[in-house]
Amino acid sequence: MASQSTPEEVEANYLAAMGENLGRVYYELYKEVVWVHARWLEYRKLYAEKGNLELINRHGGFLFKLIQDALWDETLLHLARLTDPARTGKNENLSIRRLVELTMGSEEGTQINELANVVLLKSEFAREHRNKRLAHHDLNRSIPVATPLSGISRSMVEELLAALRDFMNFFEKLYCDRTVGFEHFMTRNDAERLVWSLKKLEELDDAH
Repeated sequence: MASQSTPEEVEANYLAAMGENLGRVYYELYKEVVWVHARWLEYRKLYAEKGNLELINRHGGFLFKLIQDALWDETLLHLARLTDPARTGKNENLSIRRLVELTMGSEEGTQINELANVVLLKSEFAREHRNKRLAHHDLNRSIPVATPLSGISRSMVEELLAALRDFMNFFEKLYCDRTVGFEHFMTRNDAERLVWSLKKLEELDDAH
């Protein structure tokens, strides 16, 4: 049976492969990318799988609407943070642009920058919603003649996450000779378990 590495071992491996500076920043960013995928997968299990929306609405529509909005907005906030500038004023940011800065001038720096630019282009909608709706209450969006925000969809999030995986896996392949399946995050007692339990509950109700 293959053993699972501890977080400390994973971090040590990145430090050994990439060096102290790059390895430490990459590891922290790696954890953030894992979690944004984990959150998004839970969102999809509840709200994008055929039949699940009707099921959860029958058992707590208002609550699940609050959860839907929270998962959606937190995903946008998370993606916006991941694509922020390397620094804001005097504050240093953990973002993909920090990795671009750290690899600038290296042999692979140009390709890393190009991959980052694809992510940034596809993330404009997330930063717009963060700046105008989530982090701030934009007046022009709130008054009766509101200026609408750009359209947004699950497919746009999927495309952004795919570009983010390409960016991260460039580092994985270059320094560790592997790729990471960020989109295959697995856990127990997740949304799938909840949906299964609700279906079993309805089957028991129908049997009586």
